[in-house]
Amino acid sequence: MLKRNLIFGILFGALCVPLTGQTCPPADTTAVEPLQNYWDIPYQNNWNGLEVMTWNVEQFPLSGNTLTYVNEIISDLLPDVINFQEITDLSLFNTLASGLPAYEFIHTDYAASGGYSMDLGMAVRRDCVSITNYSTLFPGDGYIFAGRYPLKAELVWGCGEATLNFQMICVHFKCCNDGFDRRLAAAETLRDYIHNQMVGQGQQNIIVAGDFNDEINESEQNNSLWPLVNDTAEVYFTTTPIVDDNSQQSFPWYWNPSFLDHVMISSGLFDENTAGTVQTLRIDDYTGSSTYQNNISDHRPVIWKIPLASVGFPDGLVINEIMNNPSAVSDTYGEWFELFNNGTETFDLSGLILRDNDSDQHTITQPGGLFLAPGDYLVLGRNGDPALNGGVQLDYVYDNINLGNTWDELIIQHPGGVIIDAVAWDNGATFPDPAGASMMLTDPSLDNALGTNWTTSVTPMSDGDLGTPGQENTGSGSCSSSGEVTGDGLVNVADLVAIVGYITGSVSFDANQLCEADVNQDDTINVVDLVLIVDYILSP
Repeated sequence: MLKRNLIFGILFGALCVPLTGQTCPPADTTAVEPLQNYWDIPYQNNWNGLEVMTWNVEQFPLSGNTLTYVNEIISDLLPDVINFQEITDLSLFNTLASGLPAYEFIHTDYAASGGYSMDLGMAVRRDCVSITNYSTLFPGDGYIFAGRYPLKAELVWGCGEATLNFQMICVHFKCCNDGFDRRLAAAETLRDYIHNQMVGQGQQNIIVAGDFNDEINESEQNNSLWPLVNDTAEVYFTTTPIVDDNSQQSFPWYWNPSFLDHVMISSGLFDENTAGTVQTLRIDDYTGSSTYQNNISDHRPVIWKIPLASVGFPDGLVINEIMNNPSAVSDTYGEWFELFNNGTETFDLSGLILRDNDSDQHTITQPGGLFLAPGDYLVLGRNGDPALNGGVQLDYVYDNINLGNTWDELIIQHPGGVIIDAVAWDNGATFPDPAGASMMLTDPSLDNALGTNWTTSVTPMSDGDLGTPGQENTGSGSCSSSGEVTGDGLVNVADLVAIVGYITGSVSFDANQLCEADVNQDDTINVVDLVLIVDYILSP
C-alpha cells in the first residue's frame, strides 16, 4: 500500500486543492493595519490557545473618534473572539468590520423586526476561528432579556494541530435595580438552556460572555445571577478570582465602581480552565481616562484565555464506502458514507472538516467526541432517521454536504489545513457509477484514490438499495480468490507467472487481481497462494 501522504500529492495536484501546512501561527496570517497608532496597548494573542473578550462599547459610537479608537484597540489586542454589547449604529459597526479584515463580524438587528435598538455583535479572528452557524436565542423571552436576545454562534478554533469546537453566547442583561427580577429570570433561562444543551444535545463546550449588569459575589437574596453562580457543577464564572480586586473593576468609574462584565463557561471546559487566566484590560491607562470615557466606553474589556493541546492526525482513517446516488429514497435523505479505521489507535473525529472542491463544507461537531476504534466503522449521512434514510443507522448527521451523482469529491481535512483522506469519483470513467447501490473499496488497505480499487455493492439493505453501512465490504461478486489474475477465465501457469511477478515486485495488480491472487484469503500474497494454485492446476 502506498503511503497516503504521497498519494495526496498526486491526487490533489490534479484536483487543484490547496494544501496548507499545520504550522501555528499560520504562515499566511492576515495583515493588521490600524487606522491610527496613538497607543502601545499590549498584544493579547499567544496562538497556543483561545482568547475570549467581552466589551460593552457604550452606545457605539460615543463620538466621531470612536471608530478609529476602537479600531486601534482591537488591532493592538488581537484576541481570537470579541463579544460586543450596546451597538446603536449598525452601519458604523459594519464600517468597523470592513476596517478589520483579520476578523469576521456578525451582529443582531433587533430594530429590523421592530425591536430594541441596542444590538449585540461578535468578531472572530479569521486566522484561527471559523463560524459554522449563528442565531439569536429565546425568541419568546424578550421581556426578561430587555429585548436584547442573546447572540449564539457555533465556532471552531484551530491552530496547527490544536482545535476546539464550542458554542459562544453573547449577552446583555437588563441593568439597574429595577432589572433585578428580569436578570434573575434571564439567569434561570440561560441555566436551563445550558443544561439542555449538555444533556439533550451533547454540547459540552459553552462559553457565555457579556454585560451581566450585576456582580457575582453578592449573597443569594441580593444576587440576580444566583441561578448561575450557584450551579457550580455545570457552569463557572471565570471572573470569580478577580471580582474583589478593585484594580480589576470592569465598570470602574467613581460614581459606581463594580464588576459587571463576565465570562462564564460550562463544565466541559473546566479542565482547560485550570491553566486559564482572566483579567480586566485597563485600556484607559493607555488612552487616558477622559479620552476613554468620552470617546470609547464606560466599561473596560474583560478577557479570558486558555491553552489548548494539539489534536493528532488520524493515521489510518479511510473513506471506505459511499452511497452518493440512492434509489429507494431521495438523495436529500439517503446519501451517506462510511469511514474505517485501518490504524492501530482510536481517534476522535471532532473538529475535522468534511468538504468537496467547491462550496460544500461541514465541521464535525460532536461534544464529548466522535471516536473511531481500530478495525471499526463510522457511518455519516444527511438524515438520521432510518425510516426516512433507507434504513441506515448513522453515527453522525452532517449538513451542507451533497454527494454528487456524477463527478464530485469527498475530502476530510484537519483544521490545520492538511488533507487526511480524499476520494474523487469521475462519472464512471474509472470509479463505479451505480444508482441504488453504494460504491465500496474492495479492501481498506488499498489506495482509495484509484477507481479500479472500488466496486459496486450487491448486498441488499432493508429498503432494497444495496450497501454495507457499518460493516465489512463483502458480497461484491467481483472476486472468487481462485488465482485467476490474467483475465482469460482460466487458472493456469500464466497466472502463476503473474503472481510470482507481483511477489517479486515486477508486476502490479489492481484490486480484483489482488483479491484473486490471495487464494487462502489471509490478506497476504505469498508462496502459500502459489502452492494452492499449483495444487488446483494439477488436480484431476
